[in-house]
Amino acid sequence: MDEVALVRCTDYDRAAVERAVERVFSLCGGAERFVQPGMRVLIKLNLLMKRTPDRATTTHPEVARAVAFAVQKAGGVPVFADSPGGPFTRGMLAGVYDTCGIRAVAEELGCALNDDFSVTTRTFPEGDAAKQLDLIGVLDRVDAVITVGKLKTHGLTTMTGCVKNLYGCVPGTTKVEYHARYPQAELFSRMLVDLCACVKPCFALLDAVEGMEGEGPSGGRPRTIGALVGGENPHQVDAVGAALIGLDPESVTTLRAAKRRGLLGPYSCVGDPIETLIVRDFDIPMRTKRSGWVNMVNRLPQALRPRPVFTHRRCDGCGTCERACPAKAIHMDEHRRPQVDLTRCIRCYCCQELCPKTDVEVRRNPLVSLLHERGKQ
Repeated sequence: MDEVALVRCTDYDRAAVERAVERVFSLCGGAERFVQPGMRVLIKLNLLMKRTPDRATTTHPEVARAVAFAVQKAGGVPVFADSPGGPFTRGMLAGVYDTCGIRAVAEELGCALNDDFSVTTRTFPEGDAAKQLDLIGVLDRVDAVITVGKLKTHGLTTMTGCVKNLYGCVPGTTKVEYHARYPQAELFSRMLVDLCACVKPCFALLDAVEGMEGEGPSGGRPRTIGALVGGENPHQVDAVGAALIGLDPESVTTLRAAKRRGLLGPYSCVGDPIETLIVRDFDIPMRTKRSGWVNMVNRLPQALRPRPVFTHRRCDGCGTCERACPAKAIHMDEHRRPQVDLTRCIRCYCCQELCPKTDVEVRRNPLVSLLHERGKQ
């Protein structure tokens, strides 16, 4: 049976995080089991946007540092990489590296920041939803990938972790095209499972020291969970992450897709007892512990389904939401305020995910709210 390591880590104190990451690897057989001397290892972080670490939007730099240090101790050569929301360009990524605290870590450890902005296309005939994937070119120039996700709620997939994190292997605005190509949550999640199988990370580590509750993955609130989770199977790591915030795996679309394809097999949780780390009142929009209610909500007509609402309280008219919308359902009015055409909206919530001012809310129809409350019971 596979093993997933769960280790208590209550804050981002450097020494504490380093010990916790080392223990995660040790419980899984040691970093040297996954990293051989001389291997170039891409450490795929969640660097969604230019946000400081205290906002809990991105992988914390101390976790990134500890993983890179473990790779170096095993003889590997770490490379930090991600393709955040927006254009995949040197200027855009430089600002993200700086604001998220990753450049400072790279300079301290002497490891590389990806500055390769080429694109590679991989055929994947065994894929369920995606038979071909456009990916960041650096993947062709590394020997292994470690996905280091951030535990957050997500408007489309319910939760984001180590599997959804790999969507940052899709370059720049190609992500917008993929949202249009795979518009439903179930189809999109099947594509994410294909992406994970295609990238084949050798290890997954989930930063759940501080997660995000509420309107994640960028508009919610930091919430202390106090744990790091790691393992060879990223779906199993995400399943433990879901359990930490009180979610049934069936209510997380990526986990449901993985289970139906036999990729979420039995596992045991080693390390600290999970019962001592579960956050039982974690705020998860559209939360339900019974997948039947989720399926019922997903079958509702478009007019009754959750929808993005622009509050305009903090909006500065930057137009990020308009550019990010794969369905072209958003336009800026004469006052440079975004307006959404709900007849075209595909409910991907890219507008909410990428809004730099967290000015987008996902609101529910009263009937959906009733189903939501029934699902909690």
